[in-house]
Amino acid sequence: MKTFIALATSIVLLSACTTTFTTQSPAEKLSGYTYIPVDPFSVKTNLGGSCSPSNETASVEGVDVGKIEFSTILESLPDNAVRMSVEQFSASGAVTYGPAGIGAKGESYRVTVDYINADTTNVQLWISKRAENYSDKKIEYVPLLLPNNGEYTYGTEIYEVTREKPTQNVEMYAEYNLPVYVGIGLRVTANIDVTGTTANISGLGAIGAEAESNHLKGSLTVQTLGVNGRAIAAALPIQSELNRTTAQNAIVAIGSIKALLYEQDTIVVPRVVGIYLPFPGGKPLVNAIISELSKDRVVWHRPCVEKSADEPT
Repeated sequence: MKTFIALATSIVLLSACTTTFTTQSPAEKLSGYTYIPVDPFSVKTNLGGSCSPSNETASVEGVDVGKIEFSTILESLPDNAVRMSVEQFSASGAVTYGPAGIGAKGESYRVTVDYINADTTNVQLWISKRAENYSDKKIEYVPLLLPNNGEYTYGTEIYEVTREKPTQNVEMYAEYNLPVYVGIGLRVTANIDVTGTTANISGLGAIGAEAESNHLKGSLTVQTLGVNGRAIAAALPIQSELNRTTAQNAIVAIGSIKALLYEQDTIVVPRVVGIYLPFPGGKPLVNAIISELSKDRVVWHRPCVEKSADEPT
């Protein structure tokens, strides 16, 4: 019965993207705030705030970590979410992020639907932006949050991102806190070329139907994020062609794997699964951020099991 409920829930969530994800918040409309899925990479686990003072020294490498009583991985990840991201690829090679909706003929998209159990950690970044002045064609430093009102040439933006406060040209950088999602999950990705006049790309069900009607073509990928095990591997579909059947199979696979997350034989390892972009920016900025994050593992503060007052430490 639990498996059926989990499967039904996943089908509703993944098929209802038309109503869930087409509406942008005011922040998204005005500032381009958006969720960006990333290829998962490892994190560095430190002691969280709920860990007792006697355990704090165990976070130092070389100390006996057996004294640490961490909460289980799934207990340590307080948030559940289904998130959808759409990347649009223009003929010039530019990539922009936006809401799901209607695709136009000749356009290409990557639609990603994530189901994640996650915690959010903040990473401090220093970001510098340069762009070509439209009038004199000179490369100038530009405030990251300054709207481009035709003063700078689109597509000439150059970003520099670092975690350390710069020692040179520090006035050209601004400090930001980037929300990073650490957790486990499941991901379905559809790479789409619109071949009809228009195509509905607002959800996996809609995408499968449009592929069946020859309004678009593409491929479909289902992957796990920090989740492994024999039953997990067996539940993954192997078809990559995009059509109504494979879209439905992907939804069923997500529901099946979701029901296995709490099984004893399922291996779960926290990973960086996405970021939340708190300022406007396209692919060059996102790539610069991901490159900087992957240089040194993102620190995740994992909570410990809370002991009762009369329990010995």
